[in-house]
Amino acid sequence: MNPLDLPRNGLLAVRNLARSLRRRGLDYLVLPLEGSLPERTPRRPSLPFPFSLLPLFPSEVSLEGLEHAFDMIGGDPRVKGMVFQIERLQAGPATLHSLRRMILALREQGKRTIAWLPDAQNWDYYLATACDAIAFPPCARLNVVGLRSEALFLKETLELVGIEADLESIAEYKVAPDMFRRSSMTEPHREMLEAILDSYFDELVGAIAEGRGLPPEQVRGLIDGMPMAPEKAVEAGLGDVVAYADELGGYLAPGDDAAVTLVSWDDAARWVRRPMDWTTRKHIGVVSVEGVIVPGRSRRLPVPLPLPIEAQAGAQTVIWALRRAESDPHIAAVVLHVESPGGSSLASDLIWREVRRLRERKPVVALMGEQAASGGYYVSAAANHIVARPTTMTGSIGIWGGKFVVGKLYSRLEMGRAEIERGAMVGVTSELRPFSAEERRRIREELGEAYARFKQVVAEGRGMTDEEVERLARGRVWTGEQAVDLGLVDELGDFDRAVSVAKELANVDAEKDYSVMEVLAPGRTVLPMAFPNDDESTWTNLGRTLRDLARERLWAMSPWIVRVR
Repeated sequence: MNPLDLPRNGLLAVRNLARSLRRRGLDYLVLPLEGSLPERTPRRPSLPFPFSLLPLFPSEVSLEGLEHAFDMIGGDPRVKGMVFQIERLQAGPATLHSLRRMILALREQGKRTIAWLPDAQNWDYYLATACDAIAFPPCARLNVVGLRSEALFLKETLELVGIEADLESIAEYKVAPDMFRRSSMTEPHREMLEAILDSYFDELVGAIAEGRGLPPEQVRGLIDGMPMAPEKAVEAGLGDVVAYADELGGYLAPGDDAAVTLVSWDDAARWVRRPMDWTTRKHIGVVSVEGVIVPGRSRRLPVPLPLPIEAQAGAQTVIWALRRAESDPHIAAVVLHVESPGGSSLASDLIWREVRRLRERKPVVALMGEQAASGGYYVSAAANHIVARPTTMTGSIGIWGGKFVVGKLYSRLEMGRAEIERGAMVGVTSELRPFSAEERRRIREELGEAYARFKQVVAEGRGMTDEEVERLARGRVWTGEQAVDLGLVDELGDFDRAVSVAKELANVDAEKDYSVMEVLAPGRTVLPMAFPNDDESTWTNLGRTLRDLARERLWAMSPWIVRVR
C-alpha cells in the first residue's frame, strides 16, 4: 500500500460524509453520451499562446472516465438510476459494446437506466438496448435500417488528371490499394465485406433481441420495416414511452404527487460519494498504439479532425514506452492497447520486436479496439494473450506497396522534368514512369519476403504452422467474433477483462484492484533521431510524417476507407 493512501482516503472519507448531508435530489442523474468515446483520454499537443487559454477543444469523455463515474454512481444508494441522453454519438460498435457492458453492470447494482433517443440510428439504438427502458421524443424516428458497406474506387478519377497508381499487393484479400488501382470491386473483396457485414448484423440483431426480449427473427423483420415512428416503435416492443425530455420525470414516478427531479451529472458529481482508491506497489502498465503506424515519434493533431491520420503511432515512441515498462520493477504486466489500421511494415516490425522481447520478462495482453488490423495485428501477435471486441476489425495479414506515377500529369501541365540516373534499379523510385518488368519483379519479390515475414510472426505468436496461417491470411480482414473462432484472437472482452488476464498471467492477486498506469515514453534518449524535433510545429511534423509515409515502399495497412453503417 502507498503510504499516502491513508491520509488521502481519510480526507476522501470526510468529504464523502459532507456529500452525504444532501439526502434528496439525486434520484435520477442525466448523463449525455456523445462523441467518439476513446478508450482513454487522448493527450493532445498544447496550442500556442493565447489559444492555449481558450477552451476551444475540450477533452473528449473516454470509456475510462465513464467507468469511473459509473463506479461512483453504483456505490451511492441515494442514486436510483440514470437517464442517458444519446446524441451526436460518433463511437464505433466495438466501443459501444464495452459501454453496453458497463450499463448492464450498473443495472446489476440495482440502478434503473433509461435511454432517451432523439435521433435513433443503428448503433445509437444498439447502445440504448442495454437500458431498462427506451424513450423517444414525439418528433423522433427510429432509423435502425440495417448495415451497408461502401468501397470507393478512384482509378478513372486519377487518370483524368494524369496520375496512375502502380501498386502491388499480397494477396487477393489485401484490397487497401484497390481504391486507387481498380474501377470496381473484386470477388474476394465482396466476399470479405459480405462476411464482415454478416458478423456486424448478427451482433446488432442479437443485442436488440436480448435487450428487448424479442426473437431474433422478429427483430430482423422489424428492421426491414424501418424507419419507424416512435408510437409504432413502442407498440412493436422497441421502445417504452414517447416523451420529451421535460416529461421524463413524470414517467419515472407515475402516480406520485410530484414528478422525479432530474439532475445533470455535472451538477450532481460534487455530491456523489467517491469510492476509496487504494494504490499498490505493483502496477498494470498500459502502452497504447493508436493511429497509423509510422516511423519516428507519435503525433496527434492538436484538434480532433475526421482524418485517418489524426493520430500517428510512432515506432520510436512506442518502443521507448515498452522499454520503460520492461525496466520498471513496479510494473507486473502490460496491456498493449491497439487502435490502429496498420501502416509502415518496417515500423510495425520494430514495435513487434519490442513486444516480443518484453513478454520474455513480463506478461503482455493485447487489447484490440475498433481496429487492430494488418500492422495493428502484426504488433499484437507477439502478446501472450489477445482480447478483442466482437466487431473489432483485425487480421488483414498481407502486404502492399508501390508508387503513384505522375508523369502524365506533368505533361498535361506542360512541366518539363529531366532525370539523370546511376544504378540499374534507381527507376523504382521514379514518379515519372511505371515499374519496368524487372523493377516489378523485384518489388513483388520484396513484397513476398515481407509477407513471409508477417506470416512467420503470426505463426510464432499464435502457435500455428505456416499452412494454417496462410489459410487465414492473404490480406483478409476478420471481425473479432470471427477471429476468436479462427484462433487469431484468444477471447472477446474489454479493458477490464484485459487487465484481469494480465493479473492472472503475472501471478498476482486476481481479486485485488491493482493500480493501472499509462506508460509514457521518456522525454529524451541518448540515441540519435532522424525525425522531426519536438520544437518544430505540429503542422510541420504532420507534413513531414506524410512525406515519410509516402516514401515507404512496403505497407502492412488495412483498408481503413471501408465504412460499415
